[in-house]
Amino acid sequence: MSNNFEAFSGIPNALKTFSDKSLDFPHLRKQDNRTRQERREDFEEELGKIDRAFLEDIKNTVLNSQSKEELWSLKEEVENCLIKFSRYFDSFENFNAEETRKVELKKRELKLEARHDWSSKFRLFFFRVLASFLLIVTLFSIGYIEHEYEWARLPMSKYLKIAPSSQ
Repeated sequence: MSNNFEAFSGIPNALKTFSDKSLDFPHLRKQDNRTRQERREDFEEELGKIDRAFLEDIKNTVLNSQSKEELWSLKEEVENCLIKFSRYFDSFENFNAEETRKVELKKRELKLEARHDWSSKFRLFFFRVLASFLLIVTLFSIGYIEHEYEWARLPMSKYLKIAPSSQ
């Protein structure tokens, strides 16, 4: 039966650690009486100060920090850096998506223009072939009519020598 209560034997030690004053909690911020717009402007101004050198300094400070207090003091700056980074990343993705849409739209326009160009080329080719065919048929039919019918003989045709047919 004594084995059942051995699991709870560590509870008094745990309670002592909670009452120990060695645990440091981060300081709570004092109440801010500014308007929401003023806070937003100040926050944007802080983000505007963040540049590449500032990011590298924060990175080196975090890597070289030895205690939790140093990390807690950098918490707000690291959060601001991450917010700025996420905004840049979102704007880059948005810009990339816009450029992709523009490229796709341009491709579609070029395909449509090429299709229209081929249709106009085909139409032009078709009418040229049709005109050539009609010209040839017209010339042959005029020749046939002139050869078959006496009334269709042209006045100057006597000067043309026609080879005798082999019939």
